[in-house]
Amino acid sequence: MVRNTALAGLMAVALAMSAGPLFAHDGDHKTPPWQDASVWPDRVIATFEADPATSLAVSWRTVASVTAARAEITLATPDARIDLAARSVQAQTERVELDKAMFGDTAIAIEANGTLPAVAYHSVRFDDLQPDTLYAYRVMGADGHWSEWFQTRTAPKSRPFRFVYMGDAQNGVLSLWSRTIRAAFQAAPDARFMLHAGDLVNRASRDAEWAEWFKAGSFIHAMVPAIPVAGNHEYDQTAPGEGDRMKLLSHLWRPQFRLPVDPSLPGEVHETAYVVKYSADLDVFVLDTNQRDMAPQAQWLDANLKASKARWRIVTMHHPVFSSGGDRDSPKLRDLVLPILLRHNVDLVLQGHDHTYARGLLDAGIQEPRRRGFVVGDSLTTMFVNSVSGPKQYQFRKQGWDDYAPTGVKLERQGENGQFFQVIGIDGDRLSYTAYTTDGEAYDHVELEKRGSTKRLIENDKDAPPTRRFDNSLPYKGPNF
Repeated sequence: MVRNTALAGLMAVALAMSAGPLFAHDGDHKTPPWQDASVWPDRVIATFEADPATSLAVSWRTVASVTAARAEITLATPDARIDLAARSVQAQTERVELDKAMFGDTAIAIEANGTLPAVAYHSVRFDDLQPDTLYAYRVMGADGHWSEWFQTRTAPKSRPFRFVYMGDAQNGVLSLWSRTIRAAFQAAPDARFMLHAGDLVNRASRDAEWAEWFKAGSFIHAMVPAIPVAGNHEYDQTAPGEGDRMKLLSHLWRPQFRLPVDPSLPGEVHETAYVVKYSADLDVFVLDTNQRDMAPQAQWLDANLKASKARWRIVTMHHPVFSSGGDRDSPKLRDLVLPILLRHNVDLVLQGHDHTYARGLLDAGIQEPRRRGFVVGDSLTTMFVNSVSGPKQYQFRKQGWDDYAPTGVKLERQGENGQFFQVIGIDGDRLSYTAYTTDGEAYDHVELEKRGSTKRLIENDKDAPPTRRFDNSLPYKGPNF
């Protein structure tokens, strides 16, 4: 059974994307050995499509000649031959032409992949699993061509856990972003999932860049489920005529990531706007802020936040509510989304896009601009974070967040010219947040305590190490690696 990836009603358009001089191997017109598909499974990644406590979705890739595949899963016990107790699940398989994307009956040429043959993407959903239980699984390409066994743990119904959040990877993904995701895994090997806040790659449908993203994460993608957010670089832009601009989601997104589909949302945001109800302690709401009309998602978010019973609620999107990078403000998004976030007392908003680090706190009860920073014991409504995990960097906006002060938000920590990852822990009524630089050093730390609908600040370590700025760090050279 092939999952439907067509977007009905799109006009006939021609998309031309040049490879560009971004990587050293481009000049020889050869694909690197880790990009070519084979009869062996590769690009294995785990995601959440249904209840994370009782199910797990997995996707992988092979050459197109593999038209039937399967996966096996078993309890990860100490026994040497766990494979003898495994059960098999037949995969869904989808052929994907790399050099063109089909939207309805329209073929859209993708010149960057012009010499690449078709591939097959396979996916399964393991159901009827036990909560908070360690499982081992493997996936098959051609008959008998198995991956190694990967171990991953289902979500608990309610108990302490940690996860990793990262902003844009985008450029220099294999050479430089790889150290960020690997450092994150070292810092939090028990992380239950990794949230990627958009712009995973630079050119949405360019297979070479996805090859680097998957190689950079390697087995981590298969063992720590991903919650991916679609950024603007997951969309290819094309001009359909009459001076208009149309954004098209990469034709590789849905085959690569098996994600929830909410039928109440428009079809164009299926698997880019969704909710992961991780446990009784956490709901994660994912928005696709690349859409021209955000009203349907805003209505969906409002209704789902109202219905949420989770102790902690996180909203993640690519474009920030409060911008931190240069002149990149999104006032229309803020006007639409911020009232919903505050009305439902959303705890964290995790974002990317601005290629800087920023963390701020907002207290909706403040009726005038906050002149001082937050101190331990203060109440708050929402914490906002912008972060970047890749090497492409921007300058922080000159005015900081001063022009946002009337909302009640206050910038607590900022940073430039650094790659970051964040480890977030939830333990009942307490949430801990630590931002790390890629060398594993803590850059920012805060802890919140929640009693009913009231949150207060119980730690706010924001002064050490010194604030990273372009003028006190290694000289920066632009994004063309």
